[in-house]
Amino acid sequence: MRPENAQSLIRLGRLYRHLGRAREVTAVLAKFGFDDLLVRLGLTDLLDHVRTLVGLGQNRAETAGRPARVRLVMEELGLVFIKWGQYLSTRDDLIPEAYLREFAKLQNAVQPLPFDEVERLTLSLVESGEILKIDPRPLAAASVGQVHEAVLTDGRKAVVKVRRPGLKKQVTTDLEILGELAELMEKHLPTLAALRPRALVDEFSRSLTAELDFSREAANLERFGRFYAANSKVRVPRLHRALCGEDFLVMEKLEGLKLNEPDSLKAAGYDLKSLAVFGAEVVLEQIMIFGYFHGDPHPGNLLVQPGPKVALLDFGLVGRLNRNTREILLDLILAAARHNARGVASALLKLAPVESEAPPPDRERLEMELELFLEVHLGRSLKDLDIGRTLKDMLDIAVQHQLSPPPDLMLLVKALIQIEGLGRQLDPDFNFLEAARPFLKEQYRRRVSPAYWVRRLKNTLADAADFLALLPGDLKPFYQMLRGGRLKSDFNLEGLEDLRQTLDRASYRLSFAVVLASLVIASAVMVHAKAPPLWHEMPVLGILGFFGAAVVGFWLLYDFIKNNRF
Repeated sequence: MRPENAQSLIRLGRLYRHLGRAREVTAVLAKFGFDDLLVRLGLTDLLDHVRTLVGLGQNRAETAGRPARVRLVMEELGLVFIKWGQYLSTRDDLIPEAYLREFAKLQNAVQPLPFDEVERLTLSLVESGEILKIDPRPLAAASVGQVHEAVLTDGRKAVVKVRRPGLKKQVTTDLEILGELAELMEKHLPTLAALRPRALVDEFSRSLTAELDFSREAANLERFGRFYAANSKVRVPRLHRALCGEDFLVMEKLEGLKLNEPDSLKAAGYDLKSLAVFGAEVVLEQIMIFGYFHGDPHPGNLLVQPGPKVALLDFGLVGRLNRNTREILLDLILAAARHNARGVASALLKLAPVESEAPPPDRERLEMELELFLEVHLGRSLKDLDIGRTLKDMLDIAVQHQLSPPPDLMLLVKALIQIEGLGRQLDPDFNFLEAARPFLKEQYRRRVSPAYWVRRLKNTLADAADFLALLPGDLKPFYQMLRGGRLKSDFNLEGLEDLRQTLDRASYRLSFAVVLASLVIASAVMVHAKAPPLWHEMPVLGILGFFGAAVVGFWLLYDFIKNNRF
């Protein structure tokens, strides 16, 4: 069996492991007119099974275009596929405009979880006597969980975030099916393979799995609480760690006005311009100083309190940038500000390495495209410049050159675009780059300070010391093989096997030619000398030699003609 056929069977085996749900997915795809896609993906067995269950032609929304039918499929298949569509709606670097418009319509409207389910999940809290009561009316209901107000026994207000029961198993099943469909698309649909559906699904799976993991959200809450412990202008809910369980979190309840309510904020006496700038400073501090940033800063997760203070809520989605990535990102921004296309290209190549098995990018062409990009985008007035959109367009150029930006960088772009949108709701003249200018100047001064280069030198020396410390251990097996005479080198040069076969054939033909010439010469000598035995005064061995030479000669001639060697 060929390896590719074996891989296909393995993939289909994994798909058939969740046969019931796979049939549902197949039925919905067929229902909305995608039976041709199922055939191309090699899922004819599943399709044949559901043909009897689905009235093809009924409710196929044939009046709707293909993008609309894709959206209808996602809506009918539920949570994971709806969130998949919402995720794709943010990837306008890959998804055509018609599909983006449809995916943007996907709403995650869900029925609230019945309160008896909430009570069942939080029974331990009530029995422990830590919570006095939980309000039956949810403050918010989402696909992953919902939030209820609660009152602790000491009178403090809190919120309880409950995860919907059975969600992990459902999400795991659907993500596995989605992943197998993505692999089949890469194999059978060349036009979609260029979008790297498997990599997109993997990235989406990591994001959704993190959202389901309440222990990760709890760790994020505590981390950001430490970041802002000494900052009187930023509030993060305090987690009641002792009260948390696997399926629920209990945290302090924070109240305030939403950032996207300019009229209410103005009526409360807040300076909207200052709030917009302050929001930008909070995000920049998270990105460049902490290395952790809020991945979903929509209006419901940002509240304004008297002071003014900004309260941050919902840390289910958090991005992380290590120190090296932050330094390169700053290099990118500074190079772009100086219209230095070569510097921008160098930073992009470090931020977004070349995809596996992809050829090295054309550096000269990349720099030319970036130079034109900088002229067009940075030549406009600051008022018209969107830093989030500009960074996204820059990463789009990287993707076109087969570079692969890390998921957290794409999440950063999304967060910046959201913050810029909120800033402009507060102040139509808001410009993120202007708000960031003092912060970036401070980072630049830090870059040119002696302390920065001393730290860089220390880090370089530490890396060199680690390398030298590991080197003897790495070289020891090599030395032992060398001492024992067991050191071997294997070289694999492409095309060498073809060359060897060609040389073999040439040597065989040369050998035949030598034998042929020898036979002709020997036969001629024997005929001339009339060497016995004789037959009708003709040397028998000489005649046989000429006959053998003729056979060999005709065989070589036939081989040349057959293989077109002339």
